[in-house]
Amino acid sequence: MIRLGVDAANFVQDRRGMGRFARPIVHAALNDPRFTVTLLARKRDARALRSTFGDRVAVQNPSSAARRNAYDIVWFPFNAARWACASRTLVTIYDVFAFSDPAKGFVARWREQAPIRRAAARATRIVTISQWSAHQIATILRVNPSRIVVVHPAPDPFFFPAPGDALPPNLQGKQFVLFVAGPERRKNASLIIEACAKALRAPGEILAVVGNLSERDEEFLRAYAPPHVRLRADDDLLRTLYRTAALVAVPSRGEGFGLVAVEAMACGAPVIASNASALPEATGGDALLVDPRDLAAWAQAIRSLMDDSAQRSALAARAASRYAFADREKPIRSMLALFQKTAEE
Repeated sequence: MIRLGVDAANFVQDRRGMGRFARPIVHAALNDPRFTVTLLARKRDARALRSTFGDRVAVQNPSSAARRNAYDIVWFPFNAARWACASRTLVTIYDVFAFSDPAKGFVARWREQAPIRRAAARATRIVTISQWSAHQIATILRVNPSRIVVVHPAPDPFFFPAPGDALPPNLQGKQFVLFVAGPERRKNASLIIEACAKALRAPGEILAVVGNLSERDEEFLRAYAPPHVRLRADDDLLRTLYRTAALVAVPSRGEGFGLVAVEAMACGAPVIASNASALPEATGGDALLVDPRDLAAWAQAIRSLMDDSAQRSALAARAASRYAFADREKPIRSMLALFQKTAEE
């Protein structure tokens, strides 16, 4: 039986792409007789972790990983290796935007970059989520490509097309463009805000912004003032928004994969995405791709799709069919096989 330790510190608060990728893998390992799983986290996080992964899950302080023979393998699922291990290690590095799009201050850059450099230098094996990210890791972090394995994420089976979802009152009777925001500059919120200000026709058309914007993008939203609503969405509401959006916009200049795009596609949403980074790889030809630097092209693409219901329906059908018969458990099986292979090397 393989003794698997998992860096679990970020599971308490991470509900974004990394957590969405990693959480089902931990659940699967806990139910796989090949593994005994120990979550490595502070004592104060044990209750929250047990509420997520089950009352009987073992939780130990990360310092236990430094003991020889404590674990056969330790998995770091959150883009970094934060402490030393005496065992073999598998590190998931989703992207290297901490280097290609670094924080402004020296201290902030060091805090972001140092754990990733440590991971790249010390990990037995690195797993990433796209061929694009694998190339970036090899180039920027100077990692031998033979140490890198690509496991493409798949949308959780929770995300699938279905009619009849009830929208929030402020979206009822509206055609809306959905943008799942983030404060990072690479999310390119300013572009979609300005493009929607140019393209949408109030009051029947509206931009729905889910998530947090940076202070700069908040100012941009006030300045350009497209018809819009702000929403906080749990997974149930997010799925409803994917299913009912006129289109979902993913204008990022950089994504290690693009989970928002594939979750939306799995729900049958027509998607406009950037033709940059891993988004073409993630969407596989079933989204409309636009240059993330070309404001006019984004405004034109939004207007064209809003006016052309047949084109929207065709994109939606292609998106839904891409995941209708897909093996969504494949990434989980691939990761469990990597745990075993790495532990036994």
